[in-house]
Amino acid sequence: MRAIHPLIWHLALCPAAALARAPLPPPPDFNAALDAGDYGIYPQREYVTSGGIKSPETNFPMCTPDYDDGKFIFFTPRGHSLPYNPGPMIMDARGELVWYQHYDNSFGGEAYNFRVQHFQGEDYLTFWLGDDRVRGHGSGFYYMLNSSYDVVRQFGAGNGLSADLHEFLLTDEGTALMSIYEIAPGDVSMFREFHPEEHLEDENPNYIWDGIAQEIDVDTGKVLFEWRASEHVNVTETYRPIYSMGNLFDPFDWFHINSIHKDQLGNYLISARYTHSIMYVDGRTRETIWQLGGKKNSFMDMSGGNATNFCWQHDARFLPLDTFPSIYTPPPAEEGVSRRLISIFDNAAEDQHYLYGLPYSRGLVVEVTFPTPGTTRAAKGPRKSGSSESLTILDEDGNVDYNLQKLLETNGTDPYYSVRVIASYENPQLVRSSSQGNMQIVPQGPGEDPKILVGFGLSPVFTEFATNGTVLCDVHWGPKSSWDTAHSQSYRVYKFPWVGKPHTEPSVAISDKNDFIYVSWLGATEIYEWVLQGSRRETEDDSRWKDIGRVEKINFETVIDVARNLGGYRYLRMVAVDEHGARLPHGTSRIIDRGIMATHFPIVADKLPEDVKQMPPLKVFLIFACNVSGLVVLYELYRRYLSWRVGRPSAGAFRWRKGAAYKLLEAV
Repeated sequence: MRAIHPLIWHLALCPAAALARAPLPPPPDFNAALDAGDYGIYPQREYVTSGGIKSPETNFPMCTPDYDDGKFIFFTPRGHSLPYNPGPMIMDARGELVWYQHYDNSFGGEAYNFRVQHFQGEDYLTFWLGDDRVRGHGSGFYYMLNSSYDVVRQFGAGNGLSADLHEFLLTDEGTALMSIYEIAPGDVSMFREFHPEEHLEDENPNYIWDGIAQEIDVDTGKVLFEWRASEHVNVTETYRPIYSMGNLFDPFDWFHINSIHKDQLGNYLISARYTHSIMYVDGRTRETIWQLGGKKNSFMDMSGGNATNFCWQHDARFLPLDTFPSIYTPPPAEEGVSRRLISIFDNAAEDQHYLYGLPYSRGLVVEVTFPTPGTTRAAKGPRKSGSSESLTILDEDGNVDYNLQKLLETNGTDPYYSVRVIASYENPQLVRSSSQGNMQIVPQGPGEDPKILVGFGLSPVFTEFATNGTVLCDVHWGPKSSWDTAHSQSYRVYKFPWVGKPHTEPSVAISDKNDFIYVSWLGATEIYEWVLQGSRRETEDDSRWKDIGRVEKINFETVIDVARNLGGYRYLRMVAVDEHGARLPHGTSRIIDRGIMATHFPIVADKLPEDVKQMPPLKVFLIFACNVSGLVVLYELYRRYLSWRVGRPSAGAFRWRKGAAYKLLEAV
C-alpha cells in the first residue's frame, strides 16, 4: 500500500509576521478501496522523519466542518493484525498523527483507556499498561504523563490488589476510582458439573473472577472505598454461559465490572457487562439503592422496552440534567422524587454472540426517576420487578424471542421507579461491537449543546454526533472486513483539548536529490507554521540565520520543496512557530549541511547520493587526499612487482616498450 501521500508545499517568500490562520482543509475524501480492504486488514501510514513510527490510515465516509472544534482524538490502536508496536496515540481532526509512544513490557505493551484528566489544577494523560493476557481484563498499573510526555505518576490498586484496565477516573476530591479483578471462591455448581477424573483442572472447582470497585487517595494510596460484587450480587444474575469455566485454572467471569462513576452524593454507579445491569450503590453502606437492567431491574420501562433492553454494555455515566438544553427539559421538580440522566454504550453483543439486544450497538441516554434516597418511599425499595415465572416467548417464526422474554420477566412494576429513552446514537452503517466501546459527552461553548462521540471498541470505527443525532463525522481506521473481529480495535476513543510541549526537538530529513525537506515534531500541538532558515555557517547564533520561507503546518509530516530559492545557503534548519509568530520552546531542528558539492556544484550534485552532496570541505579534501595517496601506493607496489618479475633488484624510470612482456619496466 502507499506509505504516505504528503501535500507538497512550494516555498514562497513572505513577511516574518504571522498571518491570520486560514481554515484547515477538510479530511481527505472517502477512499472506497480502503474500506473494501484493498490495502490490507490494517492500512497504515509511514513517515520519513520518524523511523519506526506508524499510524492507522483513517478514512472518512462523511464529515462536516462542525466536527473540527480544535480538539484531539485519543485512542489505543491494537489488534491481531497491528503491523507495529501498540501504544497510546493522539490524532487531530483530519486523522493526522500528533503523538504516539510504545511502552514495552513483557506482555506486548498494549495500552488501554487513554484520555486527558484534570488533577490538582493541571491536565494529564492517563492510560493503563500491564498484563492483559487474561482475556477481557488485566493486571497492571495506571500512568500519568505531563504535557511534555514525561511519566510523573504510576498507580496501582490498594489492599494488595492489582489495577484492572477498564476504569481509572480521577475525581475533584484528589482521589481515583479503579476497577479490579480477583480470583475468589464462588459456588457455580448450579451452572455445571465438575469431573476431576476427566479434567485435571476440575480438581479445584467453584472459582470466580470477583469484580471490585475501589476509590483511593492519590497522594497516599489509602483505600477510601471498596465494593465487591460477590458480596452484593448473586452469581445467578449473570447472562453469560459458563462453558468450561468455574475452576481455579479458569475462573468464571460472571460479573465483569467495566465502569465506575461517583456522584455528588458520594454514591457510585457501577456497570456490569455480564449481568446486563447498572447499579447505584450507597457510598456508606455499600448496599444497592437501585438497579437498572438485568434480572433485578428496578425500573418500569416507559419507552417500550428500549430503555432497559441494553446488554453487554460499557461506560455508564451520570450526566447533569442541563446537558442537552435543545432536546431535554426535565419535568418540574417534585418533593421526594429524583431524576438523573445516564449515558451508556450498549454493545448489544458479546464475543460475536447476538442472543440478546438490538442488531447494532448504540450510544444511549436515559432518564431514570426514583424516590430520593433517604425518603420513606425510597426506604421501602421498588416493588418486585417483572414476572415471577420463567417465560418462553416465541416470535412469528417459532424461535425464542429472548429480548421480549427478558423484558417481560424483568420490567419493573413500581411507577415510582421509571426509565425512558432521551436519545439514541447509532452509526449510519449500524456497526455492532461485541466488546469494549464508550460514549463521551464532548462539551462545547457556554450555552451550546455538547457533541456525542461514540467509540465502537472491537470495531475500528468512531462517530461524532450532534445532540439531535445528526452525524457530524464518521471515521473508519480499518476496513469493514476487520469490524468486530479483533484485527484492529481500541478499548475506548475520546476527544479532548490538549496542549503538548515536548522537550525533544523536531525531526528533519532531506531527500537524496536535495530537493525536499521533511519535518515533523512528535507531540507538539501549537505549531502554526514551519519556518525554513538558511545560514552560510554552522552556528547556534540566531542572528546568522535568515528566513527563506514559511509553510503552514497541516499534516503531521510537512514536506517542503527546496529545489530553488535557497539563496546559496549551505546550512538549513526548520523552526516551529505558533500562531503569533513566536518560536516554540525546543522548536528548532538540527542543522542540515547541504555540503560543498550541493552548494558549489549543483549540476554534479544532482548525480550524487545525499551523503556525498552534504560533505563539508574538510571531508572532501580528506577523501581526495586519501584517494591520491592510495593511488601513489598502488603505483609503487606495482612497479616493485614488475621489477621482481624481470629479476632486477630495482627498477628505473618507467617507459612504454613495444613487444616486451612488461611494457612499463625499462630494460637496463
